Amino acid sequence: MEDSQKKMLQELEGSDRELRGFWAIIVLAISVFLSAFHLYVAGFGLPGIGSKTFLIFHLTIGIVLVFCIFPIKKGLKQSSIPWYDVVLALISLGVGTYIIQKQTATSIMSGRPTDLDLFVGLLLIIIVLEATRRVVGKPLVIIALVFIAYFFLGEYMPGQFHHTRGDFERFVYEITYRNNGIFGTPIYASAQFVFIFILFGAILESTGAGQMFINLALRMFGRFKGGPAKASVVASGLMGSISGSSTANAVTTGTFTIPLMKRVGFKPHVAGGVEVAASSSGQFLPPIMGAAAFIMVEFTGIPYYQIIQSAIIPAVLAYVGILFMVHFEASKHGITGMDRSELVSGRKLLIQQGYLLIPIIALLYYLVYVRVSVNNSAFFSIIVLLVLAIFVQRFKDNMGRTAIIGAAVIVAALLLQFLIAPINQGLRSLNDILNINFFGAETIRWKPEMLVLLLISIGIALIFAFSQKKMKIESPPVHFGWKQTLAGFETAARNALSIIVACATAGILIGVITTSGLSTKFTRIVIGFSETLTNAMPNFLVTDNTQLYFALILTVFACLLLGLGLPTTATYVVLAAIVAPVLTDMGVHVLVAHLFVLYYGVLADDTPPINLPAYATAGIAKAGPVRTGIQGFKYDSAALLLPFVFTLNPTILMITDVSWYEMVWAIFTATVGMIAFASFIQNWLVRQYHWYERLLVLVAALMFIQHNWITDIIAVLIIAVIFLLQFFLSKKNADKKQMAQ
Repeated sequence: MEDSQKKMLQELEGSDRELRGFWAIIVLAISVFLSAFHLYVAGFGLPGIGSKTFLIFHLTIGIVLVFCIFPIKKGLKQSSIPWYDVVLALISLGVGTYIIQKQTATSIMSGRPTDLDLFVGLLLIIIVLEATRRVVGKPLVIIALVFIAYFFLGEYMPGQFHHTRGDFERFVYEITYRNNGIFGTPIYASAQFVFIFILFGAILESTGAGQMFINLALRMFGRFKGGPAKASVVASGLMGSISGSSTANAVTTGTFTIPLMKRVGFKPHVAGGVEVAASSSGQFLPPIMGAAAFIMVEFTGIPYYQIIQSAIIPAVLAYVGILFMVHFEASKHGITGMDRSELVSGRKLLIQQGYLLIPIIALLYYLVYVRVSVNNSAFFSIIVLLVLAIFVQRFKDNMGRTAIIGAAVIVAALLLQFLIAPINQGLRSLNDILNINFFGAETIRWKPEMLVLLLISIGIALIFAFSQKKMKIESPPVHFGWKQTLAGFETAARNALSIIVACATAGILIGVITTSGLSTKFTRIVIGFSETLTNAMPNFLVTDNTQLYFALILTVFACLLLGLGLPTTATYVVLAAIVAPVLTDMGVHVLVAHLFVLYYGVLADDTPPINLPAYATAGIAKAGPVRTGIQGFKYDSAALLLPFVFTLNPTILMITDVSWYEMVWAIFTATVGMIAFASFIQNWLVRQYHWYERLLVLVAALMFIQHNWITDIIAVLIIAVIFLLQFFLSKKNADKKQMAQ
């Protein structure tokens, strides 16, 4: 990422503090240490510390970085860390250390915290909320305060919301010292899974992969109608699949694609909106899914590979919907593509940078085929990425010297397995010297896969370097070395901060929900209201799914309302705790329920006024952020009905036992229904709709939701007839114009 892009991203995320000198080195050191430690844990496990200690460490260092990087308010333009933020960082460090030391204390284990325990716990809650305000913004903090107020004022609440559990000691103890508060499921997922994938994405980005994705997408779609916009959608999807941040995705790809979209004829706010939709939808696309997939594993107990397997078809369909929205927009306004001479050669691009796709393939191989742990999959993929990025360029520059270095690395890896025991023994002796209990008997462990990965990666690097030399293709634009490695590690730590603090605050929300019993109360309220609405309907309109329809519609409104001011991760956590149980209690499969709320949580990320990707792309496109955000929501709305489709017919999630032709039919009808809905929104198919055609297309799109062979066939016939009529009439009119000329 360029310096200008980094600056824009930091300002959008609330940090205009540009550190220099000593403080810049301190932040770099802490960031690299945090990333390196997570990489170590992903590969070799915890070094003699418990999992709770790891979570506390993860949150503590994250908050220290927040106070070092994010100012108390925007616009201060600071070049150093003020004294009060240094104090806050040190207090955060002290609070984290205290909680680590008190984990097994009698007062904590017995549930009778001392006054000092309560004071430190309260201090942690305040620090977490302040860190969240600085990084994520006020909306999430306000929602947390509303939940906290509900906990203490529950005895005054009417009806279903009444509870009598609002005790201060219980609140602080449950939120800070138990495993269902700050150190609950969200922060566990953040520390154990999310960070390592953010690190993978940051290193991949530092190699110049973002520009490669853009060039590859332009090569595939650039010449077609509205080509740059279609390329933007594909590039953002590729980048979003391995990036944890929709804002970073929008800045990285939008800087290049938005000017191209404007050049071929897209209006500024439309160009920005296309990028917003494509970047935000990346959070629904495997393998990373904007960090939500890992939290979903903890909530549902469903294996990670099964979650990404179920999410892949709906995610691809969502991008197909955006592509057709772009196509109809281009058709309406007569926007053409780019000239072929402007596009990079696909063959040249793949030989020059195609090796950057191999770590992604390796990641999917380990996750889906071999099914090793999520951590190990990311660790192995990062090793492959680093080896390829470092060796390809060096092989091309000096093949002989680099071959010697590669051989030395392999020999060192071979010898390491024999040196591990004495190294670990030496590290354990440090425990006595430093009076700590950090290093264990297996602090450093040998993984047989490492040697195989090194051999394969160095071999592939040699092949790519040889091909580049033979075909006289210039070197990749980024010469990857230790500077880029450190930059990737620092970027990963910075990018993770929003997720770390959002997950910690989401833990507060879950603690309140669990302790007060709000989840079961909300479930009863929604089911009761849905039943009331169903009973009020005329009998001839009531079907077996009517009550579920109403519950789903209420769920959509809850998702969009909560998501107005929250990042996707926090939105999903709250929805998973409160809303998803409603659907599961009504007979919806647990995975379907969680994917349903996740999808609308992602869609809510596009909604103004709190929409960071829109502010990012609006700045690039020189358009209004609210107008750009509305366009982003519009382009994402092509797949607005998709979650209803897979809820009532989970076939496309690959969790039902159906024949291949039923699967094909389900994908076909979902695709046709989405294209029909996109054309309804854009008021265009082959030409502009007449009002009755548009109404018929909307009815046909809605008919696909029910998933019945009869309604599906009728809907397909309606759309086919309208398409054929428009096609032949348009052709006839074109022939008449040609004859008249």
